[in-house]
Amino acid sequence: MDLGENIKKSFAYPLCDYNKFAMIGVLSVFSVLYSVCSSFAGNNPGVIVISVLISSIFFVYLMGFSVSVIECGINLEEKIPDFKVGRDISNFFKYLALSIVYGIVPGIIIFITILGSGILKIFTDISPYIQYGNTDIPPDLLSSFMFAFLIILLVTVVVTVIQSIFTNLGVARMAANNSFSDGLDFFEVFNDIGKIGWFKTVGWFIVLCVLNMVFFMISMGIMMIPYVGVILAAFFMMTFMKLFNSYSVGLLYSDAYKISKTQEDIKEIPKAENISEESDVLDEYEEISKDKKEDTIDSMYGEKDE
Repeated sequence: MDLGENIKKSFAYPLCDYNKFAMIGVLSVFSVLYSVCSSFAGNNPGVIVISVLISSIFFVYLMGFSVSVIECGINLEEKIPDFKVGRDISNFFKYLALSIVYGIVPGIIIFITILGSGILKIFTDISPYIQYGNTDIPPDLLSSFMFAFLIILLVTVVVTVIQSIFTNLGVARMAANNSFSDGLDFFEVFNDIGKIGWFKTVGWFIVLCVLNMVFFMISMGIMMIPYVGVILAAFFMMTFMKLFNSYSVGLLYSDAYKISKTQEDIKEIPKAENISEESDVLDEYEEISKDKKEDTIDSMYGEKDE
C-alpha cells in the first residue's frame, strides 16, 4: 500500500461508524475533564483532584483502545473495534511498557550528548551575566552555548524520530501477533521496517507529523470558542486524530505483516510434499514483494504514467 492510499484510507476511517465515533468522542471529552473543569470551577482543590482522576482513567482506556484500532488497520478492516474494557486496559499497560523500553536508549543518548556538549559548564559561565541583568555576554561564550544547544537539539530530534517509529511499529507488531514479547523484539521490528521500506517509513512519519500539526492548529482554533471550545475540540478533533493516527500505523505495518505471514507459510510447507501448494505460496510472496517495490517507487517519484 503506497503512502497516498494509506493517508486516504486513514482519513475516511474515523467516519466509517458515526455511532462509535460519537461514543469515542464522549470518552475523549471525559479524558480532558480537568481542562473543562478548570474553565468553570477555577482553582477548587476538590474539583481538580476528582477531575484529574477521571481524566486519567479515560485517557488510559483510550490509549489501550488505540491498539485495537491499529490491529484493525493491520487486518485492513474498515470498522471501529468494539469496546472491551479488560482488553483495552491491558493493552494500555503493554503500550506503556513498550514506550518505556524503546525510550531507554534514546534517553541515554540524549543524556550523554548533553554531558559531552559542555552546555552545562557554559550555562554556569553565562548565569552570572543573566543573574545580574548584564546583557553584555562575551560573543565566544554565547556562540559556544548556541553551538552546543543546536547539537543537542539535532541529536534529540533524530533519536526521537527513530524512537517514535520503533515504538509505533513495536506496538503494531505486538497487536498483529497478540504477543507482548514480539513487540519488544527490536531486531524483528528493525526487519519489519526493512520490509516496509525505510524511505516509505520515514516519509510516512514526516507526513503524519505535518498533518498532526495542522490538526493541532485547528484544535487550538476551536478551543478559542468561549465555554464549549475545549469540549468541541476533544469530541471532534481529538477523536479524529486518535483514530486517524492509529489506523494509519496499522496500515503501514500491514505490508510487513503480509510478507512475514507468507514467509512463515513457506517454512511450514514440507519440501518433499505438495509442490503445487509450495509454488502457490512462493508466487504469492513474489507478488507481495513486487507490490512493495512498486509502492516504494510510487512514493519516491509519484504514480507512473500509463
